[in-house]
Amino acid sequence: MSKKKIIFNVIFFIVVTGLTIFYLISSNVITSIKEIGKVHWWGFILIVGILFSYVSLDCFIIYRNMKQIKPESKYGQAYGLYFMGNLGSNVTPWKSAHFPMIGYYLKKKGFNTEENISVMATNQMIYSTILPVLYTLFLIFSIIRNQTLMVGDINVPLFIFCLIGIITNVGYFTALMLMMYNLRFQAFILKIEVKILKKFKKEFDPNSFTIEKQKKMEIYKISANRMWSNFKYNIPSYIAYVLFMLLSFGLPYIIYLVITHNGFKIEEYMYCFLLCQASSYVTNIIPSPGGIGTAEFSFLTVFQAFMGDAVNLAVILYRSTTFLFLVLIDFIFFTIFLMKNTLERKKEIDGKNLNNSFKNE
Repeated sequence: MSKKKIIFNVIFFIVVTGLTIFYLISSNVITSIKEIGKVHWWGFILIVGILFSYVSLDCFIIYRNMKQIKPESKYGQAYGLYFMGNLGSNVTPWKSAHFPMIGYYLKKKGFNTEENISVMATNQMIYSTILPVLYTLFLIFSIIRNQTLMVGDINVPLFIFCLIGIITNVGYFTALMLMMYNLRFQAFILKIEVKILKKFKKEFDPNSFTIEKQKKMEIYKISANRMWSNFKYNIPSYIAYVLFMLLSFGLPYIIYLVITHNGFKIEEYMYCFLLCQASSYVTNIIPSPGGIGTAEFSFLTVFQAFMGDAVNLAVILYRSTTFLFLVLIDFIFFTIFLMKNTLERKKEIDGKNLNNSFKNE
């Protein structure tokens, strides 16, 4: 990443954070912190427990994919990959550092470029296989129960967000399959990409870009073939991702229950899952680092009608846990990882220098 890009990201991050703090103060959201006493000690443990449960489920999927490529892979390495990727996503616009951070981590763990791409490709394909099925179930529920979201004076049917999820994931998966298995389609898409990139990039080599993309699609194809041939092996990963979605999209509802002390109702949970889906789409439209500003605004807008007075404290607890707390862990891991690599590199250099001194003697 160039110095200009780093400086831009830092400035963008500071500006967006400042605007978010101003918005939260001016809308009296921050003042709801004084109501934190409503939450029992076990409520905080429950919230953090759910967070680590769904993080662990995602790491379980990553671990199994890593193990297929390198049998000696360890479960702890999957956590490392998750923390690195999550940090990259949350400190840059458009989550632009997500894959570079994962690639850097895997390289340090002995994965070559092909193996690196294969791990990420398998993860993406597992996610894109499960999401349309899950969204279809919630689509049926939202239509049967006529679930809607009030935005101002407009009543928005929630099945629309399920449809968006189904269409985008099926579209992505279909396009990916065609890119892998249909060379004509692949050539057609690459021509379009080359034309677009030529207009926006001054130094651009279309031949190198095309060859690199073709190699990448070949790796994706090998990964897909391995995934289909090992379908039974991947069943636990499919189940884990369903549980991951149910826990991560259900966390706002659990936070609401922890604040209000209400009893759990399956219909309310499913309704909140749909609301969380709608909120996540709004957050992802605007490319702020970690969804700063957009996540808070969309949460307050989407959950206001359902949560009522509890929404301000809920957004503080939700973002403090899923963003601030998790990014802090990401950063601590990243710092330790860099320090460890620096020490190992220093030992390696010292060892070489020692060997050279013996040879000179």
